[in-house]
Amino acid sequence: MKIGINNIFTTFWFFIMTLCGGTLTYFAFDKNLFTGDLIFIGKFFVGLFILITIGILFYFLYKFRILIIDKNKIISIHPFWFKKQKIDLNKIKGLKAENFFAFRGTVYRKIKVTDFSGTVEISDLEFENFEKLTSELNIDQNKKKAIDFEQAKSNLSNMIFNIYILSGLLIFLVFNAIWNSGFHSIILALFIGIGILLYASIKRNLEYRKIIKTVHNTV
Repeated sequence: MKIGINNIFTTFWFFIMTLCGGTLTYFAFDKNLFTGDLIFIGKFFVGLFILITIGILFYFLYKFRILIIDKNKIISIHPFWFKKQKIDLNKIKGLKAENFFAFRGTVYRKIKVTDFSGTVEISDLEFENFEKLTSELNIDQNKKKAIDFEQAKSNLSNMIFNIYILSGLLIFLVFNAIWNSGFHSIILALFIGIGILLYASIKRNLEYRKIIKTVHNTV
């Protein structure tokens, strides 16, 4: 049995937006920002940011799902709107693999699996273990290599940038802890979060380089 694991970067940004929105909402009402002396334009942007974060929260809750692949079936469960869908892998009538763009032009992969009951989409924007989830699907290998190469070529520079930025932040946190003689709980949480993102960035960087090298060696 295989269970979909949420994408690390997508989960992180959802957590950050929810945390920021929740904190701002708390302070806005605790400090009476909307009824106090704050100028109108300030109230407008505080309210707008709160509405945006609430909208993002509900969007992610709407899109969130649990994906299970077991005994030649794909089971997709949307717990927040009580929907369950099953795809029989023995009765597939369509299998489509392609790239798509999201978040500042970042390239992601998705596979649409269709049987007579409907279609389920699996993407690496949504699931961290995309490769494992789709490893047993009968995908055209030349097509798969092409979409993998396009993603690797397009995203490699972003991963390198992420590694430099995240490494710099980790170094700053370490020196800050040494300077202040210890890790505060918030700093420790940041350290762990940034460490996880750095690990994910290095992992993707190595995977992209391996894909590009493999394609170049076969040309």
